[in-house]
Amino acid sequence: MKNLKNKLILTLALALTITTSYSQSSKKPSSGFSPADQILGGMTCVMVQHNVADFDTWESAYKKDRKRRKESGITEKLVLRGTEDANSVTAVFELEDLKKGEAFFADPLSAQLMGAAGVTSKPTFTYFKVSNSGIPTGESFLIIQHTVKNYDDWKQAFDKHQEVRVDYKISLTALGKGLDNALNVVAIFNTDDTNNITSFLEKSDLKDAMKNAGITSEPIQEIAVRSKK
Repeated sequence: MKNLKNKLILTLALALTITTSYSQSSKKPSSGFSPADQILGGMTCVMVQHNVADFDTWESAYKKDRKRRKESGITEKLVLRGTEDANSVTAVFELEDLKKGEAFFADPLSAQLMGAAGVTSKPTFTYFKVSNSGIPTGESFLIIQHTVKNYDDWKQAFDKHQEVRVDYKISLTALGKGLDNALNVVAIFNTDDTNNITSFLEKSDLKDAMKNAGITSEPIQEIAVRSKK
């Protein structure tokens, strides 16, 4: 009887531990990001960028199209708005199937819905494969796109420059290679304060580091903040 009672206590304690562990792992971290928000290595993604007449109006219409995106295997990872222009939109999606994703965005209905939502510029679609990633900890983001002469050489220089990024409290969200050209690089960083990004761009050795790393195009840089869901 005593052994049965001890087994029952042990079973209840184990069940409580599992329940508590599951509950804690299901919660969003203090940054507000959940595991589902992470852009992981190996993902095929597309970054869609365009301007809108009014961000709130666009976002409301965008959310209504969620079911159609899901049916096409398209999962939202980030929705950002520019800091200089709050009506500049950057959205990053994971694609379950590249061809289905491309077909979705090429569908005339997508263009029609974008127009109805107030999109005022021709959207750009940057398809890339994620090679490295990190867990976002802040709501401010830096997006850099450029072309490199040799990816492996550039990547070595990029990794060495991490110490500088750490000094400015900037961490990697996702690094990827273009699907149409593996020398096209997409790098997304995040931090908890936009001022960290501004200081990093203006005061660090970033320009010289980029030049020495073999970048062959003028970098496209944008500072943005995460849209509150």
